[in-house]
Amino acid sequence: MAVNSQVTYKEMYQQPASFKGINDTLDNIYGVLDIVFARENEYDELIFTGCGTSLYIAQTAAYVFSTYTGIPAKALPCSELYFFPETYVKNRKVLVLPITRKSYTTEVRMAIDKVRSYPNVKTLAITCDPGSREYNDYYILSPVSAEDSVIMTRSFTSMVYMAVIMSMYVAGKKDEIAAMSGYDKHAEEMIAKTDALAKKIVEENSNINLIVTLGQGAYYGIANECMNKIKEMSLSNSEAYYSLEYRHGPMSLVDENTLVIFLAGSNTIEDEAKLLTELKGYGAVTLAIGKDVISKMSNSDYKYDLTYGYNDEQYAPLIGLIGQFLGYHLSLKKNLNADSPRHLTQAIVLK
Repeated sequence: MAVNSQVTYKEMYQQPASFKGINDTLDNIYGVLDIVFARENEYDELIFTGCGTSLYIAQTAAYVFSTYTGIPAKALPCSELYFFPETYVKNRKVLVLPITRKSYTTEVRMAIDKVRSYPNVKTLAITCDPGSREYNDYYILSPVSAEDSVIMTRSFTSMVYMAVIMSMYVAGKKDEIAAMSGYDKHAEEMIAKTDALAKKIVEENSNINLIVTLGQGAYYGIANECMNKIKEMSLSNSEAYYSLEYRHGPMSLVDENTLVIFLAGSNTIEDEAKLLTELKGYGAVTLAIGKDVISKMSNSDYKYDLTYGYNDEQYAPLIGLIGQFLGYHLSLKKNLNADSPRHLTQAIVLK
């Protein structure tokens, strides 16, 4: 085992415990959601907001919530909400959902304090820090996801998981939540396999200098987080796009030194398979992760079939594990310490 990046690596393997902690406290989450989404609280829109990794959670959360409930939802960075609140909340009944690992991130506090000054705005934090209660109307908590590492790993996946559960519960789909009772066990298996796969890809492709992650729907925010993890941990060039947007300019960069990762969705896999074949023709190394990728994206250089019987929204917290492990193994290859990422801290506190 390498001597560097051990705090981050250990916490990546603690993600199943975070999922179990949420499953063990579902009644607490349900109690809060019953109040927030009581019949008299009909919102014009939900706004999920965060900074960095938490913004990417917000992107997936907004998609999943609107898909399940039909209630309009969008994702915004906290800075956008702070600078232009009237554009988004004035004269409307809005629930704003800050997503945060640490309650003291300055831009989150600034944005929430600003929007709460408007009538008919309530806030529900999705958080790993009970301190979020100090500046929000309500909060739901991932109880065992505190991290020592600078890099967000278990906090990311656990808050995606809470957002998915919230969406299902509000939509009256408790049966789909019950179907995830063994999520921690599936996560254990997937973490081990993803770790081995990422290590194999890094060892077999020493020439790679650009990594691109593609996804649609629930997987777009996850694709962005894969990009972010690879950048933060290994200082590698990485990008993320909606899958079919990649044809519209960005694929000009593709050559034999490019790794393209497809987070393949159930409704998009046929078209993503065509794009994969096209990119292979330009020399790209390809990796496909999703349901039925072995049969539908058989010509991918690397494949990981998801076989636990979940839908795309249920898989969202897990499908992006590849970004964490590629970032980790690339950091080892470059002799970088992911426990001390360049220029970064656990939370951005502005003076």
